Amino acid sequence: MHHSFVAELAAPGCKVPVRACDIESSPVWLWPSIGEYPVYDEVAYEAMIKDKRRMSAYSDAVRRYAPGRTVVDIGTGQDAVWALAAARAGARHVWAVEVIPKSARIARKNIEQAGFADRITVVEGLSTEIELPEPVDVCVSEIIGTLAGSEGAGSVLRDARKRLVKPDGVFIPHRSATTAVALDLDSAYLGEHPGFPTLVLRYVEEVFASVGRPFDLRVAVEGVQDNPAVRERSYLSGAVEVEPLEFNGDLDPEGTDGAELTFTRAGNVSGLALGMRLWVAEDDEPIDSLTQSSSWAPVYAPLAEEGLSVRPGDRFVFDFTTTLSDDGVHPDYALTGELHRTDGPAVPLSWGSTHHGDGFRATPFYRSLFPGPGAP
Repeated sequence: MHHSFVAELAAPGCKVPVRACDIESSPVWLWPSIGEYPVYDEVAYEAMIKDKRRMSAYSDAVRRYAPGRTVVDIGTGQDAVWALAAARAGARHVWAVEVIPKSARIARKNIEQAGFADRITVVEGLSTEIELPEPVDVCVSEIIGTLAGSEGAGSVLRDARKRLVKPDGVFIPHRSATTAVALDLDSAYLGEHPGFPTLVLRYVEEVFASVGRPFDLRVAVEGVQDNPAVRERSYLSGAVEVEPLEFNGDLDPEGTDGAELTFTRAGNVSGLALGMRLWVAEDDEPIDSLTQSSSWAPVYAPLAEEGLSVRPGDRFVFDFTTTLSDDGVHPDYALTGELHRTDGPAVPLSWGSTHHGDGFRATPFYRSLFPGPGAP
């Protein structure tokens, strides 16, 4: 039974056919990665607040480091969750930074209603462009994306270290890294066409509108990380880390990391699931979006349209490169590598994903996701 169908969404200057799916009958489904763009709404904020693992780790860290100190909360959001948590924990003063005007207005209202307007100052704008009266003791931020740096955490928090935080100041979270595992997408979907649930098509439209045109936006695969049966049939290797971001150490948001995946089970590898590990505090167990249910989901990096057969012991050796896009904040990603199998020559494979690149329907995966006339 097919659970996908072609819908239509509005994009700047055109109508775009898009592969949609029935969320009730599809084993897994696609979501646009929205954290990199100014499209957050109440539904997105609510999903973050309902993430118990995320909320618990941040709550513990804020209670540990905020008392008696000054704090900057970068990306406070409309609920000003961590600004309020820091004030309640006994912070002397909190500067809550928010770039989305509507969210900043709502944050001011929520802070006033909570009775902390005297200790929390909402600063509207980009953290890289604002000034504070003095360097602060603690920086808390929830700008970790579906990939470690995809929401600009590397560049934003490097700037905060230089300008907004004392030299011995503490950063929450402590560390993040992008993770990669080999994926058999066909097995995850049980042979179905992957698609977006209709309820998220408006986010795709809003991302396109924020960039000014349709493009091959980053997509996450929902329903894999929190379903052991799906992981068992679709994850073909162990995981490796790339793009390490040391927020309390030397922070470099650009560079190339070499990695090697060894296949642990037979299957047809179609690409990689790219996730994120996050250490909110130094001695925490990491949150792992490849294997744990959370408000983050793994990004799909397509490598081979039909899938390439692999066996245990085969290897995928690759370089993962992060460069800042022309906005100086959000990264562009590129991956190049070779699949080494015991029964044949090495196969070159590559993937790229830019923050606001020009490419649209550039690969078979995206031509299927955004089909033209006559698509099956």
